[in-house]
Amino acid sequence: MSGDTDRAARIARNESLFREVNERVKELNEAFDALAQNAEWICECGNSECLEPIQMKQEEYEAVRARGSDCFFVRPDEAHVVRDVEAILERHERYWVVQKIGVAAEIAEEDATSGD
Repeated sequence: MSGDTDRAARIARNESLFREVNERVKELNEAFDALAQNAEWICECGNSECLEPIQMKQEEYEAVRARGSDCFFVRPDEAHVVRDVEAILERHERYWVVQKIGVAAEIAEEDATSGD
């Protein structure tokens, strides 16, 4: 793999990992019936050290998930977007939705199907 491909793969895998963490958060939210209000989720940006919280309603969370395995939510800040591997699809006050492109999209899809 080239350096750019390695970087895109690392970013996509980081975001897929945070998606998995948020799926566990969802289970906890359901167990405590906290879904009527904003729940706290973890930013799914490509920075493996980012653990910044994002307030989202269950419906908002599910809407991002329904977009597909190449879509993630991040803090509403350019610092959480990696422009050469993802594009901003939606901008909301509390979060943005990004979609992977190129190799990063392929890896996000692979990670999603291998987790089933």
